[in-house]
Amino acid sequence: MMATQDVAGLSIMVTGASGLTGFPIAKALAGTNVVYGVSRWSTAKNRQALDAAGVRTIAFDLAGHDLSPLPEKVDVIFHLGAMTGPSCEKRENRERVFQTNVYSAGRLMSRYRNLKAFVYAGSGSTYAYQGERPLREDDPFGLHTGLETYAATKVGGESLIQFLSREWRIPSVILRIFSLYSPRGGALTSRLDMLAENRPIPVYPGAPNRYCPMFEDDFVEKAIAAVSLARTPPEVVNFAGSQTVTIEEYCAIAGALLSRHPKYEPTAKSYPIWPDTTKLQGLLGPTRVSIEDGVRRVIAASSERLPQWTTGARFGPQEE
Repeated sequence: MMATQDVAGLSIMVTGASGLTGFPIAKALAGTNVVYGVSRWSTAKNRQALDAAGVRTIAFDLAGHDLSPLPEKVDVIFHLGAMTGPSCEKRENRERVFQTNVYSAGRLMSRYRNLKAFVYAGSGSTYAYQGERPLREDDPFGLHTGLETYAATKVGGESLIQFLSREWRIPSVILRIFSLYSPRGGALTSRLDMLAENRPIPVYPGAPNRYCPMFEDDFVEKAIAAVSLARTPPEVVNFAGSQTVTIEEYCAIAGALLSRHPKYEPTAKSYPIWPDTTKLQGLLGPTRVSIEDGVRRVIAASSERLPQWTTGARFGPQEE
């Protein structure tokens, strides 16, 4: 098992390097490691930014079987790439979703059997709804309503990693990702965008919409530190912020800053996924960016992406 301070001087591959999670992690790792950033690069701007940061970017589709574009040897893999969103649920995309989200992990582990650590981005969407209590790592799998195919691929990915880690003695850690966010995106940011545009925000009816969002500073730090948790059999950890908050609470914080009144739209399409973060905090410590600070940072940094953010925004002395 590697220690956190040993994540330096290594050869590291980050899949999904253009994404919300992979982009800042690849950038942070490039300062002290040889980092390969793997993505389809649908946005050239992201690739150029990582190239400038010293990441060796590679154009690669995780659904592909030919791994020849990838480096011959790496020490650590952050397998963060996945096919997400509503397109996963379309019948015509089913084979591609499974190739990308399940079989790609098997292809990578099969090729790189001498890894020091394999870090896999699982999902909180793999839990069955447990009502008004936080979800624990030993809770049963389920298929999140509205995300059934995506959730099935993440259950399949975890199961494959559990097997291959034991079969080939590859130290691994499965991070069940819940609600990560930054000015670049994430569920919290998307809901604040709706607030800025005066659109109704969907909420699950009849129960508190509790979540534990984790801001970029914290998820980059915790994901890199999670390399130290890699072992055989794999460690499984809920990956989320330490602070519990409802959608209504963080939208109220943003509404006060923007002089907007949030509007809500009840929908039973997707139930809340509220994690128990006791294990993560015990292994890697609590997160440090509060919800209040995270919301302020999103608003302060989002004017270029969404001009509506600047309308009526007011900040305290720290932001002036």
